[in-house]
Amino acid sequence: MAESPPRSGTPDFASGDDLGAAEVSEDGSAPRAAASAPWGRMRPWWSADIGEATGPRPVVNGTGPQVLPRPPGGTGPFARVGGSGAHPVAGTGPPPVAPGGPAARERGLPRLLPVAGITVVAVVLLLAGALAFRAGGGDAKDARRAAVPASKKIINAGPVAGGLHRDGLVAPQASAAYPFIAGAVEAGGVPVAEHGTAVYAEGPVRGINVLFMGGTGAVGDPADFLQKAQPTTFIAGQDAAPGGRGGKAVCGTFAVLAETHTYCAWATADSYGIVASNRPTLNPQFSLMADVMHRIRRDVERPR
Repeated sequence: MAESPPRSGTPDFASGDDLGAAEVSEDGSAPRAAASAPWGRMRPWWSADIGEATGPRPVVNGTGPQVLPRPPGGTGPFARVGGSGAHPVAGTGPPPVAPGGPAARERGLPRLLPVAGITVVAVVLLLAGALAFRAGGGDAKDARRAAVPASKKIINAGPVAGGLHRDGLVAPQASAAYPFIAGAVEAGGVPVAEHGTAVYAEGPVRGINVLFMGGTGAVGDPADFLQKAQPTTFIAGQDAAPGGRGGKAVCGTFAVLAETHTYCAWATADSYGIVASNRPTLNPQFSLMADVMHRIRRDVERPR
């Protein structure tokens, strides 16, 4: 069968199995490279191999913008294709600053500075106002104290009072009634005198042992003072005779653990005294304690 002559104008291509294989020229002097391929040494557009080129390379079959990694030794930008618009590409330039990044935070700092300054100023003003209020309150209190005339009396608990002797074996702070009577003095608001505390006792026959606490100062209304200056465990009380030196007086009972003790107290506009039994009784001894109070008062309270 005669061979068909080659068609004119049509290049003689190698088969697909021989693509890229070296061929020997007719004169045997040099190999024929894949020059028969129409794209020469360039990679075909369908090739997935990126090779070692440094220029832009498109990405095919992509569904959105894609960033290609920088090839070894490449320094230029890499094209991104397949997107719907212009996009920044990975390269050697500075990265874009995202919204809310360091630059945005730096722009927000100046807004915070005035707020912090206002807060500091407000705190300083509040502290200054509190100090001024306290100073003003202290000045007003000092003024009120200065307006009250000095007491015309002196309270001095000597070694003997009302026929009773100071107990040298029991200190006032160690006596049974002391915590409760000290609380009453604190509630009254007038401090005890410098020598206004003592424990007095009688002989063993009657067994009287009492705590005395008294002082002078701006007592004010005697009835109101006696109402405030009650033992911290006060039970019940009644009015009593103040004695020959005037004022108001009351007697009452208070509890020391499970026991009942009796006390009596007097007050004037500028003096007071409390006499409390350190020994418990089954029944209130108002008459006896009132008599002890009158006797002690005559010896510890005197004009200035």
